[in-house]
Amino acid sequence: MPNLPPWGLGAAAPVQSQADLRRGLRILHLEDATADRELVCAVLADAGFACQFSYAINQREFAAALESGPFDLILSDFTLPGYDGAAALAFARSRVPEVPYIIVSGTIGIDRAVDCLKQGASDYVLKDGLGRLIPAVSRALAEVAERTQRQAAEKRFREMAENIRDVFWTATPDGRSLTYVSPAFEQVFGHPIAELVAQPALWLENVVEEDRPRVEAALGQLKEGNASRAEYRIVRSDGTTRWIEGRGYPLRDYDQKVTHTVGIATDITDRKQLESQLLQAQKMEAIGQLAGGVAHDFNNILTVIIGNAGLMLNAGNLSPDQEKFLKQIYTAGERAASLTRQLLMFSRKQAVNRCTLDVNKVIEEVAQMLGRLIGENIRLELILPTGVPPVVADAAMMEQILMNLAVNARDAMPKGGLLSIATKRVALDDIASYEHPARRPGDFVSIKVRDTGAGIPADVLPRMFEPFFTTKAPGDGTGLGLATVFGIVQLHEGWIEVESPPGQGASFEIFLPAVMDPLVVPVNSASPFVLRGGKETVLLVEDERPVREFAVAVLEHFGYRVLQAASGVQALEVWKWHAAKISLLLTDLVMPDGMTGVELAQRLHGEKPALRVVFTSGYSSEMASRVFALQHEIPFLQKPYVPETLSRAVRDALDKSTP
Repeated sequence: MPNLPPWGLGAAAPVQSQADLRRGLRILHLEDATADRELVCAVLADAGFACQFSYAINQREFAAALESGPFDLILSDFTLPGYDGAAALAFARSRVPEVPYIIVSGTIGIDRAVDCLKQGASDYVLKDGLGRLIPAVSRALAEVAERTQRQAAEKRFREMAENIRDVFWTATPDGRSLTYVSPAFEQVFGHPIAELVAQPALWLENVVEEDRPRVEAALGQLKEGNASRAEYRIVRSDGTTRWIEGRGYPLRDYDQKVTHTVGIATDITDRKQLESQLLQAQKMEAIGQLAGGVAHDFNNILTVIIGNAGLMLNAGNLSPDQEKFLKQIYTAGERAASLTRQLLMFSRKQAVNRCTLDVNKVIEEVAQMLGRLIGENIRLELILPTGVPPVVADAAMMEQILMNLAVNARDAMPKGGLLSIATKRVALDDIASYEHPARRPGDFVSIKVRDTGAGIPADVLPRMFEPFFTTKAPGDGTGLGLATVFGIVQLHEGWIEVESPPGQGASFEIFLPAVMDPLVVPVNSASPFVLRGGKETVLLVEDERPVREFAVAVLEHFGYRVLQAASGVQALEVWKWHAAKISLLLTDLVMPDGMTGVELAQRLHGEKPALRVVFTSGYSSEMASRVFALQHEIPFLQKPYVPETLSRAVRDALDKSTP
């Protein structure tokens, strides 16, 4: 690379102005004639220069004076006793090349004067024309000031360029061939600057193929004399890919012709990763909201399907074919309910029953089922060292993670292979947390599920956690497995790291916060429940007619008297005539007519404090509690429910000693 260019360097450090020099100009005058010395001094004084003169008349005195310097200006006669101006000029240029040198002579010819200018003299003045001395001195001092300022600016630019992480560059007018790059080029682009000297367009060859049209468009703008900006990827010499933001600017001469281009290249890989995470989080949140709403409406439908199928199966008196078909309906409904639970898990609207868990124990229990799930041609290996700390998590959700990842691994190994599940404790510091965007310092439990399948294609990796995205054939998958895993891990304040080298299988490593000082969580043993009915009056408020009819059938089957309403407004009308008889309010949370189930319950409970209440909704209890500010002591029944769970919820609420 050539030296730093002198243009576009910004402000420089302050330098001594000509006014300052006029007040204290230090001059070395090589002159043997006293009268000529005095004449030069007088001319300068008349022009306002306050000069400090040092004199020399021969080579020895001239050399000694230069050693004693410094000087701002050298004036020299051309013809001296035993010494000539050409030799003096050459000597001065070798010792103090930055000091301007003006020849003041009465005998120098034009040819020799031109030779002296070529050898480095600033100017020449004839003794019989000293009127030119002042302009010559002023011009020489101005050149010194400009050169000093330029050197200071170049120094500042070099210091900045060598210490900043961005790459400063200069290039040909079309921006293709670099003529200078700052040292950061080696770190950002991964190539020695020496390679760029041999191949000035090397940087362009490293641009990712699909990003080259953007770069070419930016270069086209530079060629037309306009500023340019482009974001593109490069492949470094070590094979890694980095995102670059390049900005270029044309520079023109006095005739407005573009002479070269300058610019800056910034490594924005970290910013791009953060933007990608933000976009992914926003997309997942939006899909999660949609999934939660779909699950809520779907649960209403499933309540009718599963509930009525269950009622008919329990009623008996069915032919074998009728019983077979009803069981298929019931089973399909249960599968659909399982899908809605996955949707709610993904959207983080599923209730979480947290407790302190030994992950090794959970894995050992799930492993008994995994053997049948993955098939005989896949070997299951467990690596569960002792000393792994517990985590606070929902046991059912941990099982869901392991089952989904095992199914994913099984599908990746149709001809068999190895599925390993390993755990360990991981302590991350600030440095380690920079290696993955989701990492943070602290103690964690790692659960790594690894297979020996074909691996995950590079174009699939960014989308594999998206809900409903699948590479399987139509009908072979829902696209919710990995999305559910992602949602559960996020729900437990953890993260997932995925590795899949080409042809070497895939590993999913889950990190969950470790409990370093675990609390003992008691396990309550519940006594068996016997279904019992009653004769109390229940006010059922449900806007979905099929769900309402199913609930009425169940409650009447267990002996209750049921009063119905399709909204809060209708419920108030029923309450007005039958309040004295009503013992329990069973109400949906979301209803038409602008009154929620919570508002209805508060109003009726205010009139009758002994009234029992059961809330029901297609949302989970966690979601319902957050949206409707439910009180924990009020029973909640999540849809879809079956006759047994509905009967139990009503009986439990009625049997409470206090409402």
